[in-house]
Amino acid sequence: MAKSKYSFKEVLLQPGVQLALAVVLFLLCAIMVNDGAMAPWERTVFQFVYQMPESLTLPFLVITQLGGITMLFALSIVYLVKSHYSAVIRLLMSGLLAYLAAGVAKDMYGRGRPHEFFTDLIYRDHLIRGPGFPSGHTALATAIALTLWHFLPRRYRWLVPAMIIGVGLSRVYLGVHAPLDIVGGFAIGWASVAVFHFVRLTDIRKKS
Repeated sequence: MAKSKYSFKEVLLQPGVQLALAVVLFLLCAIMVNDGAMAPWERTVFQFVYQMPESLTLPFLVITQLGGITMLFALSIVYLVKSHYSAVIRLLMSGLLAYLAAGVAKDMYGRGRPHEFFTDLIYRDHLIRGPGFPSGHTALATAIALTLWHFLPRRYRWLVPAMIIGVGLSRVYLGVHAPLDIVGGFAIGWASVAVFHFVRLTDIRKKS
């Protein structure tokens, strides 16, 4: 038997495989929220995170901003000033796709936010609009973080999962998203980055 050309890890890192996995993950989430309800396990996870100490409110309000559109443009300006145009283009492409795709998905599935399932819930973040599924902040944070993975020094790459997990937790803690909203948002951000792996950018300044 001929030995496989690629290892299992190398296969998983292929853009096409990444995109397929992200799409499957999103579709599984979409199926689970299609009835508009929140499953018992999801309620349990939500309550566990939401009932964390009140002292975390301010830190999570700050962390949640990492998934905002302002952060996307701020990072793009930073890399533009550094003349790192490849990073700027990839950030804008993947970030805007994730932002728009999350908005379209909200309109398509329209599952309500947690306050529709918990009568005693209080929003800790009032800057929200539209349905809950999927989380736009998580989608954008994932797209930004996974894009930055390729431009960050190895010693700082721990910031990528920290940013994604931090924003996801913040959205649940602040009472504005259910767990499946977060997973669905992550899938959209993941897919948005995978799509643009197929795009090759060339620095024309290096051409003589």
